[in-house]
Amino acid sequence: MSCPRCGAQTPQGQGFCTKCGAALDGAGAVQGVPAAAVGPAAALQKPPTVSMHPIPDGGLTLEEVVAWLQSGGYSAKVVTAEGGKRHIMTQAHGVPFDIFTPGCLSGRCASIELVCAFSCKGRFDVSRLNEWNSEIPWCKAYYDTVNDPCLDMDIALSPGGTYESLNDQFLTWNTVLGKFVAKYDLL
Repeated sequence: MSCPRCGAQTPQGQGFCTKCGAALDGAGAVQGVPAAAVGPAAALQKPPTVSMHPIPDGGLTLEEVVAWLQSGGYSAKVVTAEGGKRHIMTQAHGVPFDIFTPGCLSGRCASIELVCAFSCKGRFDVSRLNEWNSEIPWCKAYYDTVNDPCLDMDIALSPGGTYESLNDQFLTWNTVLGKFVAKYDLL
């Protein structure tokens, strides 16, 4: 089977491209959890076998992250900062944000850091950051160097990452980013 996005050959029956992570033949659809798999008794039952689509060892390259975003309908591009460091620019909810890749080895990045900075001209009270961080501890808010709010979330890609997990965590980011923007009227 040939990937419709990058053209890489992928074994028949594979749900995601092994090179760029694009969904193949409707893969990536969310499946419901059976009612029997909910509640304390579920911990004693054997979980159903689910075919996961692993992220390559070592993580993803910047270009693979861009391709993954674009396959989901996002605009995304690699940009180079003044110091020569490359990162990704994209947007959600009409709000631009950056994706940084700390700790890359041989071009593969084991994690991505999603960062959205807002320009409030220093009029954003620290009590709002404290309130946010106590309510949403997995997506941190902080001040940048000019006292404007930023939102930050890290996603681990390797070892053991899957495209399903990446999709789920990115959906969490989008949801939380939307809540942050709405809660503090940042548009």
